[in-house]
Amino acid sequence: MVSLGLLGSEFFINLILPFLFIFTIVFAILDKTKFLGEKKDINAIVALVFGLVTVGVPWAIGVVLNIIPVVAVIIVILIAWLMTYGFVGGYTPGEGISKAWLKTFQILLGIVFIGVIVWATGLYKIVADKPWASQIGETVFLVGAIIAVIAIVISGKEPSK
Repeated sequence: MVSLGLLGSEFFINLILPFLFIFTIVFAILDKTKFLGEKKDINAIVALVFGLVTVGVPWAIGVVLNIIPVVAVIIVILIAWLMTYGFVGGYTPGEGISKAWLKTFQILLGIVFIGVIVWATGLYKIVADKPWASQIGETVFLVGAIIAVIAIVISGKEPSK
């Protein structure tokens, strides 16, 4: 068995990671909102206190340890969405892609990513056990096709002057 050293130790996982997570989030929020003013040292002290109080309470550590993987997965999903959106031309609307097609792609991409999240988390198993689940795929496909046809028809029309 391979030893992970410091990164696999209980001290690192149960103390350092939750502390860094809470400290970073609180500091970023205080710095962005300017809630305590412009001074970064005050924000750092308050974030330090929040981080230390959090790691001092075992229940809070458990909550943070449950949240960290979820936040990491959400960040990966958002980065993948932004990369795909940017690849299609989402950052420069009007250049190469009409706004209607861009909106259609945004909606489709959002549906796909919601589907990926449902699949990755296993939530689809809850629906798959229902007796009506065999027909849901056909219904979703039909509704999606209708929406796609409407989007294509709407995007082809030029506004009257």
